[in-house]
Amino acid sequence: MLYRFNQKSVTTVKDIISLKFKTMQSDGVVLHGEGQRGDYLTLELKKGKLSLEISLGDATLQAINGRSSVVLGSLLDDQHWHYVAIERNKKQVNFTVDADTQHFQANGEFDVLDIDYEVKTLS
Repeated sequence: MLYRFNQKSVTTVKDIISLKFKTMQSDGVVLHGEGQRGDYLTLELKKGKLSLEISLGDATLQAINGRSSVVLGSLLDDQHWHYVAIERNKKQVNFTVDADTQHFQANGEFDVLDIDYEVKTLS
């Protein structure tokens, strides 16, 4: 599935993404969006756990590694519905999988997430 925004690119300081999913696959990309400056957001199943990777750094500057990665959940490939929420306000990120929430500070040089107008999801 592909979501398209009205603009060619989206620059945000605050994001709220929530979804529900169920699968029998233990590995695969659930959601991915990236921009021209190296920023990206990826939600991926790895061995039945959900990994959120976000980069707020500028790939052309390489002054600070902007990549942050957090893993939550287990046995998420059990064919039951699971709730996921990603809330970001500048560098502060709350990542929730079912009833577990991880709060973390995203790495990177900037407070904004620059992504292109398409966000891809598994269908």
